[in-house]
Parts: sequence; C-alpha cells; structure tokens
Amino acid sequence: MATAPNGPLGHHQGKVGNIVYYMLNGQPVARNIGRSTKPPTEDQKQHRRKLKVVNTFLKTFKDFINIGFQGLTRGTKQNAFNLASKANFHHILKGEYPDYQIDYSRLMLSQGPLKPAANASVKVEGDGLLFNWETDPMMPYSEATEQAMLLAYFPEEEQQINMPFGALRQSGTAVLPLPENLREAYMEVYISFISADRSQVADSAYLGSLNGHEQEG
Repeated sequence: MATAPNGPLGHHQGKVGNIVYYMLNGQPVARNIGRSTKPPTEDQKQHRRKLKVVNTFLKTFKDFINIGFQGLTRGTKQNAFNLASKANFHHILKGEYPDYQIDYSRLMLSQGPLKPAANASVKVEGDGLLFNWETDPMMPYSEATEQAMLLAYFPEEEQQINMPFGALRQSGTAVLPLPENLREAYMEVYISFISADRSQVADSAYLGSLNGHEQEG
C-alpha cells in the first residue's frame, strides 16, 4: 500500500499494484516490479551473468566507491554504486560466458574532473605501500590541498585495504599501512585524488600488481 505523506498531490511512497514509489537522492522515483515468464535469451543470460559478476566484485569496494562516484550522482536519480557498475560493466570483464574474469587494469574506483595522478608509482616498503607521484610547485592551492585516495586489493584473500583521505597532493608521496600478513601477498593497487571539500575527485589510476602476479592478456 502506498502513502502520500505530502498530500494527495505530493509524491507517493510504497507499492501500488506492480509499481513501487520511493525517494532516491531527494527525488521521487517509480519503478515496475514483477517477473517475466518467458525463458531468457542467450544475450539476456550473458548480460545477467556479466552484471552479477561485476556487481558482486564491486561490493568489495562499496565504501570507497560511494566516495569516488558520489559527485556524479548530483542532479540524477542514480546512486554511486549504480554509476560505478555502469562505468565498469563494459570494460573490466574478460573471458567467455559463463566464466568471466576481472581485468584489474581497467577497474575504475572513482570518476571526476580533477587531474589524475601524474607518473605515479608504488612499492612495498616498511609497514605498507609507499606511493609517489609528480607534483608541480606552481599548482594552485585548491589542487595542492587535494588528498590522495589509496587502495590495495588482494584477489586471493578477496579483501581490500584503503585510505580515502590520505596525504596532500603537494606532498608527492603517501603511505598505505598494511597488516603484516598482507605485505607479501599478491595485490592490485590504485590511486586517485579528492578535493578538500569532498565535492570532486579524479579518475582512479591503476598502478599495477605487486608480489609476483601478472595479468593474462
């Protein structure tokens, strides 16, 4: 049963027949529900399988993605996770149905208008990962005070370690601490930047894999 908390001319909330009314990002939304009785086509089965693989994988990074894609949700009815799913759906899968695999080099963990990391690199050092990138001594203050967003993903453990608000861009270096048991584990590493007011981000950059694994073509 749907309700109209803002009066008969306002937006509804709840279910009426096969339509559900709800609020998303401050806007009223309606969508149909129900299942088709027709058997899926081969294209539909492939699409559903791809979507399941991508979304299941991205859930590992949900908190980071919510920050990395939040800026793109403004003025839309989309949420950050849905936008991340769309950004990655046609790019990060390799292999054939139904055995799709993730191409880590094409994973996007953030998207936005800020400058991506310039000539960034990473290595295991001390108690974690040491990141370095080029800086410009003449960069404007707003750019200099952007913060590094750092993430390492461990495929064999199916877990990730991140720091969404790290060192300032002007520093040219940052450290992501890692627990001792993961410092020698196979990992895939990414970097991005976020503005001081958290309103904008850069496209994430893939820095490669560490500890002995190479992606297959």
